[in-house]
Amino acid sequence: MSLSMIMSMMVTVIGALYTISTLLLPSARIGIPSAPKVFPLFLGIMMILFGLLLVIAEFRKFPKTEKELQQAKKSLEFGASEKNIVLTILNGVLYALLFDRLGYVLSTLIFLELELIIFRGKKHWLNSLIISAIFAVIAFLLFYTGLGVYLPTSFLGFI
Repeated sequence: MSLSMIMSMMVTVIGALYTISTLLLPSARIGIPSAPKVFPLFLGIMMILFGLLLVIAEFRKFPKTEKELQQAKKSLEFGASEKNIVLTILNGVLYALLFDRLGYVLSTLIFLELELIIFRGKKHWLNSLIISAIFAVIAFLLFYTGLGVYLPTSFLGFI
């Protein structure tokens, strides 16, 4: 089974779980009771639909001859881009775990630094650190002062 097929199935399953979760949301007390569910329900149904379309497209790509089967086996080899995808997913999980504990700025700094190292290499770590720090602080200040959105702060009590 190809990586594309696995990802297509995952999109479909995540869409189904998202749709079920949407249906479990409480109804609105004011106005139209189902209004808070409309957009999330639409997103969930679209994820299911597109996931199924991807699964069908992948079934059509299944090898029909022995030569196509050999080429498909070669394409399953784990290359650099697959490694980057896995590392990015793991980095996203780490970011989610650190977000409330370390606050927005520190967790975002760590996340961006690791992402830049993944895609640019360790050689540019200092440049990546400066970019990550500037982005995290400016984004925090824009949300905090410009939009009035309060993001989690660090254990130090500020940014």
